[in-house]
Amino acid sequence: MDTRKAAMGTEPHTSPAEKNPPPDPRRWRLLVFVAIAQFMVLLDTTVVNLALPAIQADLGASATATEWVLTGYILCFGGLMLLGGRTADRWGRRRTFLVGAVLFTAASLLCGLAGGTAVLIAARALQGCGAAFLSPAAMSLVTTSFPKGRERTTALAVWAALAGLGGTLGVVLGGVITDSLDWRWIFYINIPFGVVAVAGVLLLGGRRETLTPGAGPDWLGAVTVTGGLAALVYAIVNIQDHGWRSTPYVTGPFAASLLLLTAFVVVELKVADPLMPMRLFATRSLVASSVGRILTSGVQAAVLFLSSYYLQRTLGWSTLKSGFAFLPLGVIAIAVTAPATRVMHRFGPRPVYIAGAAGSVAGLFLLTQAPHDGDYATQVLPALLILGAAMQCCTIPVNVAGVSDVPQEQQGIASGVLVAAFQVGASLGVATVATSALTRTTAELTTGTAPAVAWLDGLHLGFWIAAGIAVLNLVNAVVGLPGRRRTTTSTAQPQTT
Repeated sequence: MDTRKAAMGTEPHTSPAEKNPPPDPRRWRLLVFVAIAQFMVLLDTTVVNLALPAIQADLGASATATEWVLTGYILCFGGLMLLGGRTADRWGRRRTFLVGAVLFTAASLLCGLAGGTAVLIAARALQGCGAAFLSPAAMSLVTTSFPKGRERTTALAVWAALAGLGGTLGVVLGGVITDSLDWRWIFYINIPFGVVAVAGVLLLGGRRETLTPGAGPDWLGAVTVTGGLAALVYAIVNIQDHGWRSTPYVTGPFAASLLLLTAFVVVELKVADPLMPMRLFATRSLVASSVGRILTSGVQAAVLFLSSYYLQRTLGWSTLKSGFAFLPLGVIAIAVTAPATRVMHRFGPRPVYIAGAAGSVAGLFLLTQAPHDGDYATQVLPALLILGAAMQCCTIPVNVAGVSDVPQEQQGIASGVLVAAFQVGASLGVATVATSALTRTTAELTTGTAPAVAWLDGLHLGFWIAAGIAVLNLVNAVVGLPGRRRTTTSTAQPQTT
């Protein structure tokens, strides 16, 4: 029977080398260039926030229009993320990466040259579209270029370190550039990063990619998931300004998001060639890692937001000085990357994730005790150092575990899920703590509480809520992420992470 099948060609002989081709010898150089691109995206995500007042004054924009400089970018970035990941699997990760990087870089130039608010908002939306295709394609390039095990763990750790540095430096550079140059330079600084990343990936070329065959585009799935995610992000970013009960800005978009995402699931279960194979969510490691990404990014965004307000509103620091206060956060994240990676090589992702989640709870508890006349060196810096290390120890394991059990041809969509989880978590974290802190502050002000005391009480509440999110992250680390599996030697790839 087996002989006849082989003779008929139904089971052609495949050598071990053909099944598991050797890694691309240029993979480490490729990592450098795609990490530069991801660094650029996260740098841009945070650097714009501090420049908004200068943008509003220079362009004569209304408060609503200025808000759309952020919202337009977030909607396109979050809404198109899954489509970008699936496109990488089907069309090619390098090609998708290059298209996203070129679009993001060109849109950055348009942002810097914008002579009016409408042009700036449109250019920011294009930036978001570019980021939505660049980020999942870049991450899946890393996961497919490095063999599963030690090398992939190390590569994703380097990736997380550079990405985290980009987010932290954005807070610093936003203040420096706005104060010393001009707000347009917060967009111009993206151009050299984008050019280097595109040129490097083009020059390296690459071997033939494993792509997901498809009968045709799943347009209905693409429309429903993009609309659903965009509506969800829109509702989240409006919570801070309009409150949870606002029908046109929050509850209405939330309802629309629920309907569209439900329709997306129904479509994906019925179409022959789905945009998002629902069986991916039967992968425990991907689900737990996605939850971990949401909770970790929620904590991280809340810490940056609340700590910035504490430094400026309570301690009276300038925007520029506050930006530099966060620099140790990025430095410690890079410093902890190597030892965390060594622990993961030996024991797997779960222990590092648990340690990181526990550390974030401890760091936030310290911030809940920050006094009105607090000292940065003794009362704020220790908490930021703990949180910087803890956030990195949460990010690296979930990135590694999230793609570890996903087939090679679905790495793009899995990366898209993880990046989308990061985006949703960050938006939800800021919206939740900001709304709660502002509500507490407003309530105390109406009862005659001194403004300084009211602000500090609101920030303390925000820190406690962030600590609650960190506790949920610790629970997910303990019970959600599977432990390291021990496997016997086989012809399959090793499953060490």
